[in-house]
Amino acid sequence: MKKRIISTCIFFIALFMYADDKQVLTKKNVNDHWNDIAFWDHGISSKLVEQGYNYAWESICDDDLTTAWVEGVKGNGIGEWVIVDVDGNYQYLNYEKGISDKKLNIQLKINNGFCKNELTYKNNNRVKKAKLTFYEVPLIAYEDYRGTQSLEEPYIMHESEIVLEDTMNQQDFSFTCSPKAPFPEGSLYLYVQLTILDVYPGEKYQDTCISEISANAEVIKEKKLENKNKA
Repeated sequence: MKKRIISTCIFFIALFMYADDKQVLTKKNVNDHWNDIAFWDHGISSKLVEQGYNYAWESICDDDLTTAWVEGVKGNGIGEWVIVDVDGNYQYLNYEKGISDKKLNIQLKINNGFCKNELTYKNNNRVKKAKLTFYEVPLIAYEDYRGTQSLEEPYIMHESEIVLEDTMNQQDFSFTCSPKAPFPEGSLYLYVQLTILDVYPGEKYQDTCISEISANAEVIKEKKLENKNKA
């Protein structure tokens, strides 16, 4: 009987650990992003630390291919992740007005690997396969010391996997999805998390790098039905 109880406890502990691992973006992390939007420590799972180099979150969204985010764990960095926010005109949508019928076109742009030059690109790992997780967040902009904050915990809107080419050229990905969160209020804001699933091995180092990631989402306009009863 004791063995059965222990086994059951282990099962539920593993289940909760998996659930926590599935969603890494939290309300607190979102608020930290808006408190220091240029240097977001919670936007990456790890980073390589080397004197004189910056491989932190801001290096992945600075429009500079000579910089890169480099994960900082032993091995190939499988399971490590980075999160960026999503720009676009969708941000006027408000949960109070009902937005589940709206469709969004999300464009993701990635410069894979360390694109400083061909040598840094080949010497380090590049992402081969990745999981994408899109989060909905209900934001409110206070006109006092509180600034912009999330009203609720983030909600996973969409997940998919992508395969990246082994090239320094920009790679584009497109997704169509709709808001799903049952938030009662707040303006829609999106984040996308890229989790490393497989890599192209580097010739010298095991560090996996990404030079740039950016995302944009636009509301897909509904086509007006033509009047078939024209005279």
